[in-house]
Amino acid sequence: MKKITLFSFLLMAVFKLQAQTDTLSFSLEEAKAYAVEHSYFTRQAVMDEEIAQKRVKETTGIGLPQISGSGSFQDYITVPTMVLPAGTFGNPEPLETTFSQRYSATAGISVSQILFDGSYIVGLQAAQVYRDLATNQRVKSEQDIKNDVTQAYAAVLVAQENIETLERNLELLKDTYEDTKAMYSEGFAEEQDADQLQILFSSTENTYENAKRYLVIAENLLKFQMGIEVASEVSLSDDLDMVVEYGKEKTLIAQQFSYSENIDFKIAKTNEDLQFLNLRNTKVSYLPRLNASFNYQQQHFSNSFSDITNYWYPATYWGLNLSVPIFSGGQRHFQVQQAKLEYEKASLQTEQASQNLIIQYNTAKADYIYTLSRYENTKNNLDLVQTIVEKETFKYQEGMSSSLNVANSQIQFLEIQSNYIQATLDLINAKSELDKILNNYQ
Repeated sequence: MKKITLFSFLLMAVFKLQAQTDTLSFSLEEAKAYAVEHSYFTRQAVMDEEIAQKRVKETTGIGLPQISGSGSFQDYITVPTMVLPAGTFGNPEPLETTFSQRYSATAGISVSQILFDGSYIVGLQAAQVYRDLATNQRVKSEQDIKNDVTQAYAAVLVAQENIETLERNLELLKDTYEDTKAMYSEGFAEEQDADQLQILFSSTENTYENAKRYLVIAENLLKFQMGIEVASEVSLSDDLDMVVEYGKEKTLIAQQFSYSENIDFKIAKTNEDLQFLNLRNTKVSYLPRLNASFNYQQQHFSNSFSDITNYWYPATYWGLNLSVPIFSGGQRHFQVQQAKLEYEKASLQTEQASQNLIIQYNTAKADYIYTLSRYENTKNNLDLVQTIVEKETFKYQEGMSSSLNVANSQIQFLEIQSNYIQATLDLINAKSELDKILNNYQ
């Protein structure tokens, strides 16, 4: 039996270890969908939305009947004595007496209900608008995280591509350097040729090591954006060509832009609505308030604790409470003036948001067109320079070119490779930003 238990324990440990070492794999779309659900930012936004929904229910509850119970018990160890003045009840001397029983208790229930309160009506509307604002903030958070994950996903793929390209060129440089070194040993090449190639190889190797460090940073950033622990292993199922195809989707250029559909405009408009309700709330403070109340009590008085169940006397009443504001020293007047200015400022901010979004759209569109053209140009240049490097290396190996030409072609390649990497990132980032402002991240 002990052997079976030990075997079960070891089996569970193996499964647990396997689960910990499993690698999570995501396409770009899967990464965005995962981030929407698990990102630190979107999860907080969902919580804020739920808080706003609870606040609406809390505000609604203010207008419902408010019921409370009460109870009290007193034991007068020494019953207070009262002295009545002389002549009371015909007694010529002051009369000492007690009007209290040793034990007293009270139990009751009270109900209150708002009949009319302008602030409550406006407050209920404001709570619902506040909920809409929280919903818009959640939508904005989801759009932002999709944009961030797209750019982080592309950064990882570009870093991987950069490392692979540098590895191929390092192998080529290493072979060329070793051949040149051997030729120098045999007296068929100059020492300067070998030294130049060694310098270029060392420089490229340093660039390669830095590229590997950047890849780790890019992977950690992606995991952070997605809400995955940094220690977890993540692989990307989409390759760079697939993501670049996403970036080269030119249909966005012809897509119509409507600032009223943009989430930033909706947030500004919702804030304007809140300020309008705040103005209404300050105005209704001039109106009277009417509340109704009902109270039922039972009171007990006795000198014997054993009589606690006896001698209970009821008391019941209901009433209305009317509050009419008359004069507040001008406070309400200036509160209304402040609220009016806040509303006008919010209206101005909404107009500002619409104009700003138009500018952002035009800028994002222009950036995308430029980065698309720049990417295509650098991609062509990279293909050309790769061919040049291969031809120059072959000519050098055949004794038809110098090591200086090989070094120069490699330097040119690294420069164009760097430009291509940046152009690829810029293309995908510009495409993602344009998608975001066009409200395509839903």
